[in-house]
Amino acid sequence: MAEEKNYKNPKKFALNMTAAQFTKFYILHLLHKRPTMIAEEFKSEFRNISRNWQPAPSTLLNALHEMSDDLGYLTKRKEIRGKRQVIYNYSVTKAGEDAFILMKKQYKILFDEQKQTIDKILKEVYS
Repeated sequence: MAEEKNYKNPKKFALNMTAAQFTKFYILHLLHKRPTMIAEEFKSEFRNISRNWQPAPSTLLNALHEMSDDLGYLTKRKEIRGKRQVIYNYSVTKAGEDAFILMKKQYKILFDEQKQTIDKILKEVYS
């Protein structure tokens, strides 16, 4: 069965990208800026790019879990702070680096299309 393009799904982000896909993409980007991060640092970075949208906590944690345990894009190192607090430090694997290169190429088209749409609306409506 051919994969359908679903441009009308309101749960899509940046036209045909789900919030989960964008979350994974941006996690890989962030880990190229900093070699290791914990979940709270990812949350903070997402707040920095948009005050209006952030991945739900479950979306972020599911993405981190899937990228480390299922896809092999990340490694996670367990750290115990204090008596009971468990923290996971995430870093990118070679598979994650390869996936990020591919995602950058695929998603650039979507971002450019979204930018063109927004620029057109801004010009038509606000000029």
